[in-house]
Order: sequence, then structure tokens, then C-alpha cells
Amino acid sequence: MAALCLKHKHGYNPAMTARVRGSRRWMFILGVSAWVAVAAAILGLILFVSWYRRAADYPGAVRMAEQTVFKYSPSLSVRSDTSYRSSDEVPAIYNWYSNGFKLGTEAHAQSGCIQLAKSFTDLGVIERYMSVMMCDTPHGRMIFVMRSLYLRRP
Repeated sequence: MAALCLKHKHGYNPAMTARVRGSRRWMFILGVSAWVAVAAAILGLILFVSWYRRAADYPGAVRMAEQTVFKYSPSLSVRSDTSYRSSDEVPAIYNWYSNGFKLGTEAHAQSGCIQLAKSFTDLGVIERYMSVMMCDTPHGRMIFVMRSLYLRRP
């Protein structure tokens, strides 16, 4: 009986489970590290989405209306329609959107309105489309921006 107690004091494991000294501490550290990494990724995604949504705001323009639509089926997509009013001249607005977003020259022009539009494919699965229409009105320039982003299924 004394020998049995002696074995138990020196690490005899009646449940036959593996015990490693300090494993709880390492599991705790790994768990906390994983939570910090997930929180940082979520925060980064939130900051990126916020930046992406505001990137098309023309400097000094007044936002008149905005609508964002999320779709989950048949594929994930986000579409944002925003209208602005600006006192800047059309060439300045045209150059800011054309050069800043690499939209190139106008796709269509009629009367006092000019439209710029372009689609982009990133990594073969992310489709982006951007359209900007600028109209010269007696009360300033109206700017209509449509941006969409969706994931293509491979």
C-alpha cells in the first residue's frame, strides 16, 4: 500500500490522461491571442468599409441623399447610391473622379450631364463597378455616384 501511495505522489495518473506542466497557461495565452487577432481583423474590416464608403465623397460637396443595399443571394453584393451638390465647376469635378478613381474619359454625355463609368475585377472573384454622373444645373452641380461590389462564385 505504501508503494502505491509513493507512485501516486510521483506522478501516477489513475485516469490515464496526458498531463503536461504549464499546458493550461499556454492554452490561455493561445486563446487570448486568437481573440485579439479576431478582434483586430473585425476592427480592420470595419475601418476599411468606413473608408471605402467615404472614398467617393467629393471634397466640399454637400451630401443630398444616400442609399446602401446589401444582398446575400445569389452572391454577396453591396451597392451604394449617393447624390451630392457642389458649387465647383464641372471640369474640376470631372478631373477629380476621372483621375482619382481611374474612370477615364466620359462614357456618355448629353445636354448638361456627363457620365463616367468603369468596372474592375480584383483577384478574379471581386467585381467592382463605379458610375459617376455630373449635371450642370442653375443652382450648382449635381453629382450622382453609384458604386457596387460583389463576390463572383468561381
